[in-house]
Amino acid sequence: MTKLANFWRNHRLGMFYGALWAFAPMLILERIPLGNYYSDPDDFKQLPFDWLACLVMLAASLPTGVLVTWLFRRWLKDIRASRLWLWSPLALLIGTTLYGLLYSQFGWVFLKTSETWGELTLGSLIVHPAMSFFSLFAIVLIPLAGLNTWHLWRRVNDSPCD
Repeated sequence: MTKLANFWRNHRLGMFYGALWAFAPMLILERIPLGNYYSDPDDFKQLPFDWLACLVMLAASLPTGVLVTWLFRRWLKDIRASRLWLWSPLALLIGTTLYGLLYSQFGWVFLKTSETWGELTLGSLIVHPAMSFFSLFAIVLIPLAGLNTWHLWRRVNDSPCD
């Protein structure tokens, strides 16, 4: 039981970050519909939840959050806050690349896609980081990565800002 308690104490922040970051691809890839709407009797559109895809995204996000938090706990120790703008995009790049790798592996096994394993893996390794940096979603995702990095930096360095 002490190993489980030790794991929880050391990695709960990373799992929390991962769980929160699971909502980003769910919303971007429209696995969670933002609205079910009814315009007239001839045009009724109701978007269903894709529960299995949401669970795959959560399963890929949790270890990603733990690993990125574990890495950056060591890297952010004793650095100045003025350098965080350099570390935030790196955290987003590492996180989205690892998420793309894990999502493609879990998705290939559980979602039973028609793509081959190599196509899905290579596509996810390229698409997820590209979407987070070179799309309209970058306006939201890069500042969110900055907030996560700043929050982790505050916790690691025991900043008096608490």
